[in-house]
Amino acid sequence: MPKNLLVLALVSLPLLAACSVTKPSEKALSHLSSSYTPGQIGYCYGHGCTFKGEIHLDESQWGEIQAMFKDKDLDPEAERFALATAVGKLEDYAGKQNGTSGDRAGTFMDGVGNRQLDCIDEAVNASNFIGLLQRDGLLQHHELRRPVLRSWVSGNILHATAVIEQVDPQGREKGSKWSVDSSFFKNGEKATVAPLEQWQTGWVPEGGVN
Repeated sequence: MPKNLLVLALVSLPLLAACSVTKPSEKALSHLSSSYTPGQIGYCYGHGCTFKGEIHLDESQWGEIQAMFKDKDLDPEAERFALATAVGKLEDYAGKQNGTSGDRAGTFMDGVGNRQLDCIDEAVNASNFIGLLQRDGLLQHHELRRPVLRSWVSGNILHATAVIEQVDPQGREKGSKWSVDSSFFKNGEKATVAPLEQWQTGWVPEGGVN
């Protein structure tokens, strides 16, 4: 987690006691975009979107992502699995194009260079990936929501995640919210999807690094 965000959190911690989640900084959120296309996707790295690269997917690469969703009768659970797999694959493409393929699981501040991602980078990137899937009509049961940030819970440090909400494909009625977190495992691994309420408690998947 970037030092400036940690300082802000320390100042704000008493205010967070009654609320386990707030939002990442406006600076980080400013890197969210609804204008990206498969041929040009912004990509944050270096902790807190300090650096901004790009991903350029050709027709074959984007077709591989589309094939995870298109012409398939996915129920909500299967769509979440496909989404988690797609985020991991897009991260793999990003690593090869931006020199971040060595990104380690979790958040490391020292000794890894500026090609490491922290949870803010991961939450923004995953949100932009999901937004791209949504705009291409690939998601039928979920919609993207703003990333959230959880405070110190269960002995864990501050942590951010991308968020989706399950919706009724017909009436677009709102349902349960889910964390889509690509930071617990190394570059290119499938993202984890968990109920947001569970994630807010300090949840870390088995084998994952916070």
